[in-house]
Amino acid sequence: MSALISQKMADGLDYAHRRTDNYNNDAGIVHRDVSPQNVLLSWDGEVKVIDFGIAKAAEKSGRTRPGTLKGKFAYMSPEQIRGLGLDGRADVFAIGVVLYELCTGERGFSADSEFSLLEMVRNVEIKPPTIVNRDIPAELERIIYKALAKDREHRDQTAAELSEDLQRFLIQRGKPPTRQDLANYL
Repeated sequence: MSALISQKMADGLDYAHRRTDNYNNDAGIVHRDVSPQNVLLSWDGEVKVIDFGIAKAAEKSGRTRPGTLKGKFAYMSPEQIRGLGLDGRADVFAIGVVLYELCTGERGFSADSEFSLLEMVRNVEIKPPTIVNRDIPAELERIIYKALAKDREHRDQTAAELSEDLQRFLIQRGKPPTRQDLANYL
């Protein structure tokens, strides 16, 4: 179910990332706060990414002071921590953290202080998923690592690409789970 939930998250974020303004220009929407708290699973098997409260569209990007961090540190991308410009790949990284946590049952990034946590995320210091859970298939671990790539140029370039990787993984495993399977699981 972890891969299905993450795949549906990627679909929802891809929809937001592809939004355009009234003139058909890319709106540049980035959620910036993807975390388990902002993902709802309904009893009928729907997966919803919520709380676009700190999401930014490109034309409104001047509202946050430079160097200001918004969001939950453990789910931020390295470029977000560095204060660089963001695009949908920052949300792909956050989906990777959520997928890691769904598969392992452990926090991806955890530290005693905010500074240490920020450094861990900035350097992507994370335990290999299969060390935590040996049942994670190699292909799923590859997908997790790709989403968590420190350099955003090495990540899936869109949430749609991550969704496609997860769909392929699910298909290769046999009958992919459906929304109804998730509802039954819940």
